[in-house]
Amino acid sequence: MRTRLRWFAFWTLLGLISSGQLFLADRRLAAHPFSGWQALAASLCSWYLWGLLAPLVALLARRFQVDRANFSRHFFIHLGASLDIALAHVLASVGIQDALHALAGQPFLFADKLVDNFTLFYHWDVLIYWAILAVVHAYDYHRDLEARQHALAELERRVARPAALERVLVEDDGRRVFVRTADVEWVEAAKNYVRLHIGDRAYVLRSTLSALEERLDARVFRRINRSALVNLDRVKELQPWFHGDAICILKSGARLSVSRNYRDRVFVEP
Repeated sequence: MRTRLRWFAFWTLLGLISSGQLFLADRRLAAHPFSGWQALAASLCSWYLWGLLAPLVALLARRFQVDRANFSRHFFIHLGASLDIALAHVLASVGIQDALHALAGQPFLFADKLVDNFTLFYHWDVLIYWAILAVVHAYDYHRDLEARQHALAELERRVARPAALERVLVEDDGRRVFVRTADVEWVEAAKNYVRLHIGDRAYVLRSTLSALEERLDARVFRRINRSALVNLDRVKELQPWFHGDAICILKSGARLSVSRNYRDRVFVEP
């Protein structure tokens, strides 16, 4: 709804600017200048019609892109479309203005200078078609460029990211031993430490949960709430719970709470 209102405001603004130009130009040059309401009706009618035709022009612009590979063929398709749409716009605009003048009880003098008026407005409408076409191409090019830059930045981030940890050095009864991350069922935050749960054992590692999460394989370990990560390979099922939360049941039988803020991300590809 907001998008439609923005577009309506955009075409209205163009109509108001155009009506001011038309009114001032007619006062200086035309033998029978438009009154204020006539200039406003003519301009708003014209630009509102273009507002209705613009999606069609955008559709044609994306369907028949004027690029190097298809320039010779698509150029002539748009040339024909611009002539047809411009003609339809002129006829519709003149018809609506004629009806408005008839309701106001005033003659519509477009036919008095049919050749001059038709030629002027027809050529203007052809230019508007090509202007909309250019804007659509520029917008699509900018959007595609941003998408490519984002994809490249994401690729560089993944390449620059350190390899995922395969084992970590933890404390166990005063000793320091290595455990394989693949064996870890879930990870629990404990202030500046984390507990790595493997079966009925829990090993302590000096690290924050966020720091460890950055170094673990994101395809395997997922955050399920603010203070826990889970190894997806160890998950048996995910059961819905109250208020959008869920219960994650591991193959070992452990039951972990999944916050509703993280539930939809658990089984989504990173």
